[in-house]
Amino acid sequence: MTIEVVNHTGREVAIANFSKERYLCPAYMDREWERIWRRTWLLAGLESDLAAPGDFFVFDMGREQILITRAADGDLRAFYNVCQHRGNRLVAKERGQASNFRCAYHAWTYGLDGALNAIPCEDRFPQGVPRGERALRPVAVDVWDGFVFICMAGNPVPLLDFLGPVTDWLAPYRFRDMTLVEDQTVHHHCNWKAVVDNFSELYHVDFLHPQHKRMVDCCNDTVHLFPEGHTGLAVRGATVNPRFPIPEEPTDIQSAQLQSLGLNPADFRGRVLEVREAVQRRKREVGRDYGYDYSRFADDQLSDVWQYNLFPNTIFSFTPEHLWILRPRPHATDPQQCWFDKMSLVLHADPSLGGQTRGIGGPARHGHNLTDGRKPADYVRPERDQFEHHAILSGEKTMTDTIDQDIELLGGVQAGMGSAGFDSVWLNDDELRVQHFHNQLDERMRDGCESG
Repeated sequence: MTIEVVNHTGREVAIANFSKERYLCPAYMDREWERIWRRTWLLAGLESDLAAPGDFFVFDMGREQILITRAADGDLRAFYNVCQHRGNRLVAKERGQASNFRCAYHAWTYGLDGALNAIPCEDRFPQGVPRGERALRPVAVDVWDGFVFICMAGNPVPLLDFLGPVTDWLAPYRFRDMTLVEDQTVHHHCNWKAVVDNFSELYHVDFLHPQHKRMVDCCNDTVHLFPEGHTGLAVRGATVNPRFPIPEEPTDIQSAQLQSLGLNPADFRGRVLEVREAVQRRKREVGRDYGYDYSRFADDQLSDVWQYNLFPNTIFSFTPEHLWILRPRPHATDPQQCWFDKMSLVLHADPSLGGQTRGIGGPARHGHNLTDGRKPADYVRPERDQFEHHAILSGEKTMTDTIDQDIELLGGVQAGMGSAGFDSVWLNDDELRVQHFHNQLDERMRDGCESG
């Protein structure tokens, strides 16, 4: 593992154990709500869901709902999703299109800018109604690379300052050009931080995800540590895990990658470790003909899988052609539950670049083959598929084999946390990103309820 500390304060990230109570304690959860969720920029959704004036979506976040819309002037607005008359939830739909927002209870009506525009029987309020004071309560909102962020703090730092150097590292990927093809949410039986921890280390991969040895090298990863608790990980792709015997023939996943680029897997018999560089070279050669512009990328980015975690709860796992957004959200009242979102996006071939416009990559870990010939305009925005934890365990639902394995395992982690036989987490060097995340958590929490 290679560690790169990027524009950080220079403080060493020392490995330290910490108490289990941060995963279990209701009092810690209460302080976490005030000191983390109400003060930090949070990824709320996709700008593509707000393409036209009147488009809106509701971001369900723990104890709050935030209504985000594109106003008539083209700017984004965000508000607490609550009518200022009697506190009713103002908008019940998850997303849609509206010319105004009308409360179903007493028909108080608000404009896209949050102004209170209509009050039935206004003369029946002897004290009057100060419309300016009773406008929707605003929330800070901003956009980076096609992602909509909100912050419930009164005067937050600018979003780009919060993200810092992460934006420069991720700029070549242009996530804003990708198309949403799947939207899933599972009601998970664990604390949200257990999900973040899981996607902050590779220590578990050889044991929990045996299929990964056929497509990535988790031994020679590069870890990036950023200010504000953000982290990054680069894993070599189109290869195999050298901890295991090197196969004579390319694996099924390597073969699919080679074939999608017009290469013959049989040519790599006895040369499996050369597939990664061959994929890089071939993408340079045929990228534009296939409808992909790879000029922005370094060679390793053409083959490798990157994963970046944005504090506190956003996980990006991506290649130049695919993106998973993984986002655990806290339960409103129970620290031992969370909602876990997975949004899958793909980059479609651009016909203006070349004639073939065919997909590259095959059925790799991001689970979508781009060779079906569809264009972004052919897609209808998928509805969110929301289900319970047991639907994954029974095989009724899947979020890909890898994430299904994580979900099944994390339920056991949470159950074990509650045992009298376990007191604290004990990390190693491979879990440095976990430690970096919890260091930032501790900085923001200061005096939590744990004793460790």
